[in-house]
Amino acid sequence: MSSSVRNLFTVASFLLFFVIISVFFAPRVLRAQPSKPNFQWPIEGFDLAALITSTFGESRKDHFHNGLDISSVLQPVHSLADGYVLYSRYAEDNPFEEERGSGNIVWLAHDQGYISGYYHLAGSRHENIRTKQNVKSGDIIGLSGNTGHSSGGHLHFVLGKDYGKVLLDPMSHLPKMDDIMPPQIANLFIHVGEKFTNINDGDNINVSKAFPLTVSIFDGGMKNSQRRGIRDLEIIFNGETIKKTNFDSLLFDNGKWKTSNGYSFEDLFFKDRYLVGLVNLKAGENLVKIATGDFNNQRSERTFSINVTRTSTRE
Repeated sequence: MSSSVRNLFTVASFLLFFVIISVFFAPRVLRAQPSKPNFQWPIEGFDLAALITSTFGESRKDHFHNGLDISSVLQPVHSLADGYVLYSRYAEDNPFEEERGSGNIVWLAHDQGYISGYYHLAGSRHENIRTKQNVKSGDIIGLSGNTGHSSGGHLHFVLGKDYGKVLLDPMSHLPKMDDIMPPQIANLFIHVGEKFTNINDGDNINVSKAFPLTVSIFDGGMKNSQRRGIRDLEIIFNGETIKKTNFDSLLFDNGKWKTSNGYSFEDLFFKDRYLVGLVNLKAGENLVKIATGDFNNQRSERTFSINVTRTSTRE
């Protein structure tokens, strides 16, 4: 099965799951207590901050990363908060079925319409999932693993509301995590067809029309080897803000997941980098300013100066 077909199947399964939630579990969720749950981290450990490998809203080739990844193998996975079991699916349920991308999963419902999902779990269902309907905050619900389409042992977990129509950045709702490095704004690129080239600050280039510009940005978190996503992004081209968004939530709107500012994946990413846009560079100096922040609101800014010679082309 091709990767595009697998991605389509995964998205379709995800949406079908939340349709089921809204139909069968809405009455119970609506009777939830008025207080917001006190969410706790699903994996415990003194070096947890260094184990966060992927954050909410990153690029996944053709879609947003909808949760948070913690590098971990066969470690206890805990419920984020008090709740009850909505759904679980393990490979042992149907050993003749092709393994799904999410692997073994558990979904829980919490007060105020919050739901949480735990992916790539190892082994078989934990006793708390087999024998209980209700769980307490901190209860073990499984072990982290490497099931499904996973390139290494980790827990991928998702936080949502409104029966999954809104997905939330878990970092905004969990206890604050250490992060000592601000985002790094690396390179600016211009794309011509399938080719691209790096544009250094102060470079002189010749262009005949508008081409896509992208920028490489990553958040190192606790160590230089980490390449995590950012929390917010503003792009200013020749003094005018042309794009401004944050990655605190994703909403399903007209068949697409969008940020709270209304940007789809295609609006924000191109070739796995952040998309500046299809900009019309004028003759002379052009300034591209990138401003961004991470999940602890550490800020970074960088301005690229591009000197352009416009060349005409025959129609």
